[in-house]
Amino acid sequence: MLEVKNLKKVYKTKNGTDVNALDGVSLRFPETGMVFLLGKSGSGKSTLLNVCGGLDSPSEGEIIVKGRSSKNFTQSDFDSYRNTFIGFIFQEYNILYEFSVEDNIALALELQGKPKDKAAINALLKEVDLQSFAKRKPNTLSGGQKQRVAIARALVKSPEIIMADEPTGALDSNTGKQVFETLKKLSRDKLVIVVSHDRDFAELYGDRIIELKDGKVISDLSKTKEQQHELTANISTVGDVLCVKRGSDLTDTDFEKIKSFLKNSDDNIIIANNEKDVKNFKKITRISDDGSKEVLCNTTEPSIKQYTERESRFIRSKLPLKHAVKIGVSSLRSKPIRLCFTVLLCTIAFTLFGLLSTLNFYDSHATFVQTMQDTNTSVMSIEKDYKTKVTGYSKGKKEYEYESYGTAKFTDSEYKKLSSALGSDAFGAFGVYNSFNLRQANSDYWINTISAFAVLPENHSLRGNINGEYPKAKDEIVISSYAADMIYNCKAYNSDGTGLELSEPQAIIGKKIVIGGFTYKVTGILDSGEIPAEYEALKENTEPNSSLAKKYNSFLEDGLHFLAFVTTERLEQIASENKPFIESIENYTYVAAALKTNGEYKLPEWSNANYINISSLNSNKTIIPISSNNNKPADNEVILSSSVFSEVVVQACNVITDSAGDNYEYAQKYYDISEIAYQVRDGGVYKHNSETDKDELVLFTDAELESKLSQLINAVKNNNLSLKLGVKLFDQYNNNSFGDTTELSIIGVYVEKDMTYANIALSEATFNRLWNEQKAITDYYSVTESNYKEKADALFTKIYLQFDYSEETVNSYWELYDNDDWNEDGSRIRLSGNFVDNLKMVDETVKQMSTIFLYVALVLAVFAILLFSNFISASISQKKKEIGILRAVGARSTDVFKIFFSESVIISILCVFLSTVASIVFCNIINNSLASGIGASLFVFGFSSLAVLITVALVTVVAATFLPVFNAAKKKPVDSIRAL
Repeated sequence: MLEVKNLKKVYKTKNGTDVNALDGVSLRFPETGMVFLLGKSGSGKSTLLNVCGGLDSPSEGEIIVKGRSSKNFTQSDFDSYRNTFIGFIFQEYNILYEFSVEDNIALALELQGKPKDKAAINALLKEVDLQSFAKRKPNTLSGGQKQRVAIARALVKSPEIIMADEPTGALDSNTGKQVFETLKKLSRDKLVIVVSHDRDFAELYGDRIIELKDGKVISDLSKTKEQQHELTANISTVGDVLCVKRGSDLTDTDFEKIKSFLKNSDDNIIIANNEKDVKNFKKITRISDDGSKEVLCNTTEPSIKQYTERESRFIRSKLPLKHAVKIGVSSLRSKPIRLCFTVLLCTIAFTLFGLLSTLNFYDSHATFVQTMQDTNTSVMSIEKDYKTKVTGYSKGKKEYEYESYGTAKFTDSEYKKLSSALGSDAFGAFGVYNSFNLRQANSDYWINTISAFAVLPENHSLRGNINGEYPKAKDEIVISSYAADMIYNCKAYNSDGTGLELSEPQAIIGKKIVIGGFTYKVTGILDSGEIPAEYEALKENTEPNSSLAKKYNSFLEDGLHFLAFVTTERLEQIASENKPFIESIENYTYVAAALKTNGEYKLPEWSNANYINISSLNSNKTIIPISSNNNKPADNEVILSSSVFSEVVVQACNVITDSAGDNYEYAQKYYDISEIAYQVRDGGVYKHNSETDKDELVLFTDAELESKLSQLINAVKNNNLSLKLGVKLFDQYNNNSFGDTTELSIIGVYVEKDMTYANIALSEATFNRLWNEQKAITDYYSVTESNYKEKADALFTKIYLQFDYSEETVNSYWELYDNDDWNEDGSRIRLSGNFVDNLKMVDETVKQMSTIFLYVALVLAVFAILLFSNFISASISQKKKEIGILRAVGARSTDVFKIFFSESVIISILCVFLSTVASIVFCNIINNSLASGIGASLFVFGFSSLAVLITVALVTVVAATFLPVFNAAKKKPVDSIRAL
């Protein structure tokens, strides 16, 4: 069955010296019998047993097991060889203390892939006299009982070879005797190889005794039967023992033979006649009842047997998962402090990884849905953009080019299509910022803003939320409940400039108010919703809170609070007054303009106007003629905005009054003209407010402003002021004027309520001449061009829809949000709102930062791997005993991996659970914090993030477990056993 040929095993000492533990050993073992390996310490007997059992590998030579040579064996083959044919019994028992007696024995069966055979286990326990100890833990057993458990474990799988290394070394003599008697019984049908230092036991129980010294076999003796040699009919000898038949009548010849035997003896002779003494003597001298005696003689090598492939096939081990988990859990319990420390750090690493994974594996759709759900708005708005190309020039040479976007209008067909697709409760609006004429200063809570004028269709659900009536005339309006509260708290002016005194916010209904210079009668108040309590702190306005104020402004703007509702006719008028420039020129060169005074032009040292092409002027502007009714200036003519006209009139009056000297009456006339010009420029008059003790501006109505402008024009014409305008190009970038002064005749003035538009409108020829002169020398300018052409029925710049938070609605809005496709005319429809803009910004930022997030996440993963690896390495070091036992029993390196992998999985499951909870909590905390800043839920921990976290944890477990376990598992089993 088992043969070794020319075995050599060389060890290197710490100083580099070679030690020959085995030096050319060749042996052939029998199929059955009890073989003892004897020798002093260091003789090589244990090394020979380890090599024969596959616990160690030889430096040279081979082991032949049932005809299979070990020359081509892998470590896994050696493991399978032990699992199939070998049952090991060790001096230190080497049983697993986590398992019961029954489970320790069953382990050998289960490694062979066999079920736990309780009947066979109980039979073995009865055989070793432990039948009542099946459920006991090993730590409750004596040394002899533990050794018998080890014997039962070795026997349960019916191995053909039992190898015992000093099996009685830790036992008392009586217990040791019991062990050897048990092994002797087993040797009747098994090969039992025993390493021992006790020659007496070897001679008593052994069938063959092999003695080693310095790694070589110096003696190989086997027991044989020596029969009695008859001297006479009554007397015989066997070896050096003289035997006399019971009841013999000895003859003289017999006595002569006895006398001769005694005479030839070198020592004292004892003659016994007591039956008990004789029996003990025969046992000691190993004389059987038939008179033969056991004697040792040189061993004759047993014959070589031929084995079939089936007989020599190995069984590969399969450690049950439940056992792997059980051993792994026991390891966790043994080091709670290290476990807690590892779990804490890994949880932190996984949590950070989980947070970063929401960005690194950023799901724009999930973030959008989460942000939509987190918003408090009841309406959503849609806008339409058009694409433009901006080209920058420096002194006439192209420097750069980029795309930009402007706000387009929805056509009636687009409005109806979107209303049908996204909900019948849609309504359109025109986005333009205006403000109320308030008497008290604004605060962070009361924001004096109307962001858009809207029209509610008949039967719209929001009409049911109006306290009052919907507007029927152009000068009627419905304001939001927020605006009504603001007017009540901030004291608005009436249309006649007097203060409105309201008993409550609803009292504004029926009153006239001025918005953006236009007088409206308030016919109703729309309930725009409650203001969350968190913003109440802004009312005090004592401690500025910019982040809360910004969040609050976004909240108001994304809802109904900044909206005002008018008739369709009034909305069309507002839209026509605010027609955007689809194509324009942006530059740092404007004009310095002045009226001709005292025969010359006193041009200011700063720019005070922007020149435009008359074709860019909105057709709805109210132009007050001066010299003719022609609204299109010739090449030497100009039409001024009211702001520019009032400015140049003030300049001219200042020049005249400065030269008036002591002529007070003459100067006063021009002071009066200047006062009219200031009122036109400011769009109203300043009146003293006795409550605040301040002069406050009261805006003119449209009619009042036109009347005041006509009065100014007449004053200029009637007081010898020239209507000749001189303009000179002015470079704001370099703060200097250049070129010649161009003289233009003022033929009209148009009303411009927004004082920011300080324009002079020129003929196309004059405009092009100035522009070409400017381009030639200006340091910088840019040209904006677009293919977009506004259609005649285009009206709304925004479409509002009721938001019901349903999944279908959210998905519809997602399609709009995710739409990056542009129409052929260069326009597209998109979802709008502050949170949308912030979310877009976040999308772009996250995409740009994704690589950085990936590297940071990888660093965290490596950190977790190192933590796990350190923990598993420490666990392996502590579990060397279990590893050695399992490998000796027949477990492979994959079985060892199972143990520590299950240990890592348990830790990782705990870490993943804790880090998942922590990630969700921190995501919510961070999102709540970011909401005030960006209004977007950036960290969305969804199923994808969880899947990534689990995947990373699994990879971490495999990587962290594989490296240390691989190093431990590739060691020879004997190395683990030696560490016991």
